[in-house]
Amino acid sequence: MATRPVCLALALVALAGCGPEEPVLQGVPAEALLASQPSAEQRAASADRLNRSATEPYLKPEGVYVDVLYLGGASFRLNRDVLADQLGALQAVEDLPDGAQRARFERGEVQVKDDAIYLVTVPLPQPLRRSEALNALGFPAYVGRYVSLHREYRLNNTWGFRRLRLKRQSPEDELVTELEAWHTVPDAPDVIR
Repeated sequence: MATRPVCLALALVALAGCGPEEPVLQGVPAEALLASQPSAEQRAASADRLNRSATEPYLKPEGVYVDVLYLGGASFRLNRDVLADQLGALQAVEDLPDGAQRARFERGEVQVKDDAIYLVTVPLPQPLRRSEALNALGFPAYVGRYVSLHREYRLNNTWGFRRLRLKRQSPEDELVTELEAWHTVPDAPDVIR
């Protein structure tokens, strides 16, 4: 009779160890975690736009002020003509402490490290709503959640960019006056929240 409670206890211990194989966050539905990921269509569209073929010349999409989606991560050396066409004449080049360079143009600036454009900053010619600003800068319209801060809206890990900062005209206003697009962050961990 003493073996029956022992067997029952062993069975309960064995069943308790048979849980999900992956850790589960309690209180966070899986749909909420997956909703922040880009859809298959968005990933395919970004991959098509970012596929820089050496045989096809680049054509800026109609209605785009500066094609930041194309310029982010592109070679600075190979795209000097595209930069001059979209951002105007080169004003100055400054060496940064981390081995990168900042190139200021008439209508914006880029930061470059190891010939890759990792940051593009573009002041808009006029204040625009968020979706209009994204479209003017080569991005598709975004209807998901933004991180809303005092003077900016922020998108993280979207369209192959680590961070998009849409700077607001004022804390009370929804209009955007400037975009700062970080394609990568040199010497930073892979994940930015």
